[in-house]
Amino acid sequence: MRGVRKETAVEVGKCVCVAAIVTLAAVLVFALIVKLFSIGSGAITAVNQVIKAAAIFVGCLVCVKPGRGLVKGLISGVGVIVITYFLFAILAGEISFGWTNVLDLLFGALVGAVSGFIAVYIKNK
Repeated sequence: MRGVRKETAVEVGKCVCVAAIVTLAAVLVFALIVKLFSIGSGAITAVNQVIKAAAIFVGCLVCVKPGRGLVKGLISGVGVIVITYFLFAILAGEISFGWTNVLDLLFGALVGAVSGFIAVYIKNK
């Protein structure tokens, strides 16, 4: 039983790391695009959500092995949202918590669960 838990924790950890790196890289590229083309602030929030969702999906697709993909993905999605929140808070120099953060966590959990399920389905096929 301990071996399974350790393996699951390693998978989730890898998934969170991969997704956080993908998120950081994509946000940096998007920031460059915003600076070059003066994109409005309304689009920035939507694109950031798409970036987070895509990064969680990539992390799950790369790291989640068959078996309990829904749970692994859910935990990974929440982990990615928490880690990226603190990384960007450190870069911004301020930490603020509100309802948007709660919605972000729910969004990450939902996207992670769906991504983990899809990743396991693809790998079992």
